[in-house]
Order: sequence, then C-alpha cells, then structure tokens
Amino acid sequence: MDDNSKKTIIMTGVFGFLSAVIMLLRIAMRKARGQVFNLSDYLTMAAMVCLATRTAFATVVTLWSNNNLSPGYRTSHKFSDTEIYHRVVGSQLTLVNRIVYNTYIWIQKAVVLLLYRRMLDRLPGPLRIIRLYWGFLITTYLAVQSVTFVECRPFSLYWQVMPNPGSCTRAPVQLIVFVALNITTDVALIILPMPWLIGIKQSLKRRLSLIGLFSIGFLLIAIAIARLPIYGNGTSQVNRNTWGSIEEFAAAFVANVPTLFALRR
Repeated sequence: MDDNSKKTIIMTGVFGFLSAVIMLLRIAMRKARGQVFNLSDYLTMAAMVCLATRTAFATVVTLWSNNNLSPGYRTSHKFSDTEIYHRVVGSQLTLVNRIVYNTYIWIQKAVVLLLYRRMLDRLPGPLRIIRLYWGFLITTYLAVQSVTFVECRPFSLYWQVMPNPGSCTRAPVQLIVFVALNITTDVALIILPMPWLIGIKQSLKRRLSLIGLFSIGFLLIAIAIARLPIYGNGTSQVNRNTWGSIEEFAAAFVANVPTLFALRR
C-alpha cells in the first residue's frame, strides 16, 4: 500500500467519524431535550447507515483497488489471479458505493429542505415553492443515480480488469453529472430561505447571523467544484475517495448545524 492509499484511508476514517459525530449529536440532543424524533431525524439515521456503508466500502476499495488504471500501468504490470480478484471486487464495490454516496448526499439535502419547511410553515407562498423543490430534488436524485449505469456497455465492463475495459470505468460523465446536479441543488437550497431571512422583523445583527448560518452551503459548492475532472486527476479513485470524504463531512455539517444551533437553546 502506497502513501496516497494510506492517507486516503486515514481521511476516510477521520471525516467519516466527524460526520457520524455531528449526526449522533443531533440525535442525542433531540433525545436529551425530550423531543419526539421527526422525519428529519429518521433521515439522519438513514444517512448514518449510508455513511457507515460508504466508509467500509471505500476502505476496501482503497486497499484492494479497482480497474481504474492508467494504460501505462496496464502495459508494464503483471497481474496475479489474486490481484485480479481483488480488483474485480473493488470495482463492484466502487459501483455500489456511488449509489450509496449519492443517496447519502441527497438525504442531507432532504434534511435541509425539511428544516426550511418547518421554518416557513405558516407562510403560504414558500410552501408552494417547497413542493416544487421536492419534485426537483427527487428528479435530480433519480437522474444522478441513473447516469451511474450508462457509461459501460456491456455492463460487466464496470468490473472487468483484463483485458482493458476502456475509459468508461473512470466514469467521467457520472462525475460531471453528479457535480452539476449537486451544485444546482445546493444553490437552489441556499436561495430558498433568503427572502424570508432578509425580510423577518429582527435586528440587523440577528438577520445577518441567520443569513450566515444558512449560507454555509457555499462550502459544499466549493468542494463540488474542486471535484470536477478538469482539476488535476479528478477521475482517479484516490482523488474521488478523498474529496468524497471531505464532502460527506461538509454535507453533514451543513444539514445539521442549524438544528444543533436550535437545540442548544
């Protein structure tokens, strides 16, 4: 195992742990306040299951690797039967992990949208917009999941090691579509509460603090942009696992900090 793989495993573990702590803290504080769990809390529990699954699979993929290899490496390297088996399993887990990871990210978006629904519950205008947002969120989720399976034909190329399955295993289209829809939904979620936050009858300091709190979603947009393939070796598995670990923590932070802020009071 090389140094990059070691660093990736460490980052996967650290950011996975920090993400779990944030979500567990939300659940624990809700329980400590004697409040009944709501749909957001149950979605947070589902996100924790996705997080544990993604962390475990990403660790195996980093240790065993997959079929995402450069042509030069394929030409110079002699594969043993054991290594081919490991890479086949790693490639299959990579595919499954994309599904799990997409689900985790979109669950966190749903948690944010449920928070907005509670905030704007008594205002008729925003509630109609929120219904449209739910349709948009479901549509983008189905789109990002569907594109996960369209690049390799036949389908078995997704985990074929030898002979060379081609560039489809790098899944550049999947990454670009994921990043594009991820950014679009994040921007939409940031914009949604802003008119209400600006117009509420509170002190300027209070309004600015709330706007700042709900603007931390820009952190997710910056991370998503950094994941684009145009920046360095964006489609390498080490790079995807590393940025994925950072993004999973940021998503947990953005989705749960407003609720933690409210529960501390």
